Amino acid sequence: MQDIKPLLVFAAVLEHGSMNAAAAALGMTPSAVSQHITRLESLHGVKLLNRSTRHLAPTDAGRALAVHCGRLRRTLADTQTALDNLKTEAAGEVHLAITSGIADTQMFQTALKRLQREYPNIRPVLHVGDRLLDLQQGGIDIAIRGGEHSLDNPDLIARHLVAWPWQICAAPDYLAQHPPITRPEQLHGHRWLHFLPVRITLRHGTESYLLDIADSMPCNQLATVRSLTAGGVGLSLQLEGEVRQYVRQGRLAVVLPEWSLPVVNLYAVTSYRVQSAKTEAALRVLQEAFAAASSETTE
Repeated sequence: MQDIKPLLVFAAVLEHGSMNAAAAALGMTPSAVSQHITRLESLHGVKLLNRSTRHLAPTDAGRALAVHCGRLRRTLADTQTALDNLKTEAAGEVHLAITSGIADTQMFQTALKRLQREYPNIRPVLHVGDRLLDLQQGGIDIAIRGGEHSLDNPDLIARHLVAWPWQICAAPDYLAQHPPITRPEQLHGHRWLHFLPVRITLRHGTESYLLDIADSMPCNQLATVRSLTAGGVGLSLQLEGEVRQYVRQGRLAVVLPEWSLPVVNLYAVTSYRVQSAKTEAALRVLQEAFAAASSETTE
């Protein structure tokens, strides 16, 4: 069998962008990395990299080979993980990327408490933010993401958790200070807050209405939009599962509940590879917690 190390070194050079960075990641010297690349080029009679003092870029042949070298690295990593799973219990850090809206939900908190109770050797590490993180570069094991774009990257696996419809929400005190809202057209006369611009279609029977709010207060955090809405600042779009407790407690009210809004699918997203025992355990707990909460709303 031919030595695969030059192929792995070539993949590392492209991943890290330079010989020095690849050498540091692999625990080698830059000279050794360069020798592996030269050997690979000489052995197959093809130039793989264009080098200069300040820039390194793959040739067309290098880009074609990079796809297979990257796959080889992932396969070896998966093999090692599979071997580790045969002898290792679910233990260690699991990095979870969640939005600020998800962090406050009862189902996520239930999953987190259950994970700590059933797997005391697993240490959850939370990365809370409302922008998408790169799972492969950011060291994230599981990301909870919403929307169809969760499925766009072919290098990721998206496991469905739950489907939540959008709702228009406001504080009861805010609504009490204004005339009753009985038609979508009346929504334009109110103050709005948003994380993403409000442009959404409402449906009621055969009737539909495109709600496009131009004058709305932007906010870069989902949880803050919800808190300000509950504080009576204005109306906002909220996912049903994220405001369920707020509605039950009377802190928020659903506006035009007879009108239906689009549904957002939530997924637990992982890299397309064999998962460690600890990640598999966390995935199972998350899926079961969200499924249990979903069945409660349908009963």
